[in-house]
Amino acid sequence: MQKDRTVLIAVSLTAVFMLAGGLAWYSTRDSPAPPAAPRTLPAVWPSERAELIRPVPMPTGEMAAALQAFTAGQVLCNAVPEQTWASALNGPVLREAKVYGDCHVVTADLDVTATTYSEAPDIGRDPAEVTVAGHHGTMTKTSTSATLSVPLADTHEAWATPLLQLHITRQPGDQADHDYVGMAQALGTTMVGAITTPGPALPTADEQLRSREMTPVPGTGIVDAALPLATWQLCTQLARALNTQLDQVKPDYFGSCETSQGGTSFKVSYHPTSTHAFGTRVAGRPAREQVPGVDLEIQLIDDSSQSIEITRIGDDRPRGELHQLAEKLVPPLLGR
Repeated sequence: MQKDRTVLIAVSLTAVFMLAGGLAWYSTRDSPAPPAAPRTLPAVWPSERAELIRPVPMPTGEMAAALQAFTAGQVLCNAVPEQTWASALNGPVLREAKVYGDCHVVTADLDVTATTYSEAPDIGRDPAEVTVAGHHGTMTKTSTSATLSVPLADTHEAWATPLLQLHITRQPGDQADHDYVGMAQALGTTMVGAITTPGPALPTADEQLRSREMTPVPGTGIVDAALPLATWQLCTQLARALNTQLDQVKPDYFGSCETSQGGTSFKVSYHPTSTHAFGTRVAGRPAREQVPGVDLEIQLIDDSSQSIEITRIGDDRPRGELHQLAEKLVPPLLGR
């Protein structure tokens, strides 16, 4: 009898639990799923090996194809005003320049990268021809991305990066539908238009190894300048500082100039990203001196690690004379 009662109780409890579960399911079967938590911008910014966007001059002509890496990322992000980024991408944005030359822009839902390349990377299947700001390019798309590729100059020089690529995709976890192609077209039109206004062409192979007289770019000089413009300004100012003929100063492809005078060799080089600490001041700027391979390095501006290096070989004259040379070089190289 006790055993039968126990079985009866167990069966009754099971029935109660099943009835309660059924009622709970019935009461919620038509209830909507709880809303997903709103997506937000990254809490940590800029990301690793990147810097915040700062004002930079826009290149003209074909010079966008001859920018140093960090400057390229800054230029591409600045080419589109922040409010235009936000309008095209339908939300607030964060922008940064990556160390390898990318402009990186994010919203809570989207991720955008703009980069210039020396060679065309893989752009996907079935590219469609498009025109942006008067330049012919291609557009590829998938269900979750679009990629716009636009040649900025007709060159195959190793130091040039003539192909602009703009890639838009969604953030992980985003399930919304986006007009990726329309966004890429709008952003690309603004970007290409801003960096290809009328201006100089890239130098030919013969022109690269000849000095060209160039007055300082007002306000910026060689800071964030395309390599040919930085080189021509360096050579012009080195010739003037040493009171020598410009054709006696030899440029190279990557932002340096060299000349010899009275058995002494002088070389001035531009560096976009110095990694050194500056412990003194020369020509009104942070500097370091008498280190292996370099007599004097000077930081050009406060919010960037761009610098010039001055090297003197075959001369034992006092260090003060090198400071005097720097004082002649630095102001015009800063566009003053």
